[in-house]
Amino acid sequence: MTPLHHATLGVDGTYPLLLGLWLLPLLGAVLCWTFGPQLKAAAGWLATGFLGCSFAATVLSWPAGTQLIGGAHGAHQALLSWLPGLDFGLLLDPLSLLWALVITGVGFLIHLYSIGYMHGDRAFARFFAYMNFFVFAMLTLVLSDNFIGLLVGWGLVGLASYFLIGFWFERPSAVAAARKAFVLNVVGDVGIMAAVFIIVAHVGSIGFGDVFAASPGFGTGVLFAICGLLFVGAAAKSAQIPLHTWLPDAMEGPTPVSALIHAATMVTAGVYLIARCAPLWSASPNAQLLVGSIGAATALAGALLGMVQWDIKRILAYSTMSQIGYMIMGVGVGAYDGGVAHFLTHAFFKAQLFLGSGLIIHALANEQDVRRMGGLRSKMPFAFVAMATGVVAICGVPGFSGYFSKDRVIYGTLEHGHPWLFGVAVVTAGITAYYMFRMLFVTFMGEYRGDVDHVHLPDWTMNLPVGILIVPTIGIGWLMFGGDASPWNRFFAGQFASGAPVTQPAISEGLTTWIVLAVVAAGIGIAYLRYGTATASADAPARLEREAASVPPVLANAFYFDAIIDALFVRTSQGLGRFLGQTADPLLVDGAVRETALSAGWLGALTRSFQTGLVRAYALVLVAGAACLIAYYALAPGAFR
Repeated sequence: MTPLHHATLGVDGTYPLLLGLWLLPLLGAVLCWTFGPQLKAAAGWLATGFLGCSFAATVLSWPAGTQLIGGAHGAHQALLSWLPGLDFGLLLDPLSLLWALVITGVGFLIHLYSIGYMHGDRAFARFFAYMNFFVFAMLTLVLSDNFIGLLVGWGLVGLASYFLIGFWFERPSAVAAARKAFVLNVVGDVGIMAAVFIIVAHVGSIGFGDVFAASPGFGTGVLFAICGLLFVGAAAKSAQIPLHTWLPDAMEGPTPVSALIHAATMVTAGVYLIARCAPLWSASPNAQLLVGSIGAATALAGALLGMVQWDIKRILAYSTMSQIGYMIMGVGVGAYDGGVAHFLTHAFFKAQLFLGSGLIIHALANEQDVRRMGGLRSKMPFAFVAMATGVVAICGVPGFSGYFSKDRVIYGTLEHGHPWLFGVAVVTAGITAYYMFRMLFVTFMGEYRGDVDHVHLPDWTMNLPVGILIVPTIGIGWLMFGGDASPWNRFFAGQFASGAPVTQPAISEGLTTWIVLAVVAAGIGIAYLRYGTATASADAPARLEREAASVPPVLANAFYFDAIIDALFVRTSQGLGRFLGQTADPLLVDGAVRETALSAGWLGALTRSFQTGLVRAYALVLVAGAACLIAYYALAPGAFR
């Protein structure tokens, strides 16, 4: 693997475009925060403009990020040299370039959409300051050339997500969701921090290139510990079980926040981390098995929970959890190109789905329950096209982007010797098709079941980004068509050399594709029979209510993960806090201080009692002392020998 050559470009040894694409969102955040009251509605256009310039700088950086210099790809910008081995800089190679393009490009569209969606909000400028800051944090994470810089970006992303999820802080549920997301992400931060400590102890450097070059000398246990601790961070940020419970609650934030966090940026940070550290994972089969298994379990669990949701944003949240599970499974087992490919396609079709759901929510006066929708195909034809396109893409229907990337992940599990993961991935694909088409049919088919008399259609600032996203949702996957000669493979040539297949599957890729398509078709068919036919629509209101009431408790309670975490960690921490606050502190800590003070006072009073000022009393003490001394020596055994 050779993407870490630290080449510098330009006469003065710097690469200004790399600095520009990184810092422009931060400048936009500072201006929106500082001059928000003066900017008012213009804050949205200012923040969007800065991010648009950042995207343009990223596009212009394409040649630098993909050129071959000295046998390696990319460009490097040095920032700070502190101590030996502690050098900080920015790295632009195919992997970081891809993430930067998606973060700034999709982020720009979400910013433009937000101008219409957040219009009239009393904290309009503050919202865009947070959004720009979030993008800056993500760019810090993916552009850093070292583990400390990555960790700094990692923490800033968690902070920015806290601000955005809890943006409507007057809602107690939003505050609780933001706090939950922040705490669980800090758990991941601690994991990465511990991994960095081990790395520095063994390598003496934080640079990716130095660490990967030294990784063959790591022992099996050390390597597994590093990968395991790094994965704690990846699991928290990318919502892998059991650290996934913050993700559905994060829907308390505004819909553009959901699109930004759950589509192209925050939740894919774990995928980026594993792909960036491919040399470490490829050298640790045990770590690969662990990560691939958790990714598969997350994909299946997210799909099962998506089946029983009625809130349109929570359906999409659990689908995000499931699709990120696919990505983690892919990069975890070594199918790096497949996992990264699914990141790219998912960024577009999931952003489209969230923004499309925002069109519906905005039009129906913030209604999010699909049981109170229905019949919207005629009322909102554009939203129907947008949602339908996103649904067929996420289900992997041939010709749409998700088909190409999901196929790479699923077949990659076989190529890397994990047939049971292949089975889980296939079953999950069928369940995904079922619950996504269920959402589509219940939302758009049949008769309208809500109580909103007039549908408030969005303006162009909301429709245009969704319309633009339809194009890559359909077409971006074709970049992956053509095998080794495809543009995708040429773009990543040499980046993931360590992720080469380890076995020749017993069945061909074509056959596995047909198996997956058959299962997907079955899922779509079942969803159509249950929710799409005229008969199913006839008694929809009563039947949907009955169905909601009959959900198995294990699914209604999301596999009890929240209850388990609450019992094991939250309540025990609260109990320990009560014990320390009500017992240990007042009785032991404060009690010890009080008793020390009382004892000192008593001893002082006792000492003062001997200070009478009477000479005869002092003489008596001297006589008594002398008598005691004489008696001791007189009565001691052998005193007169």
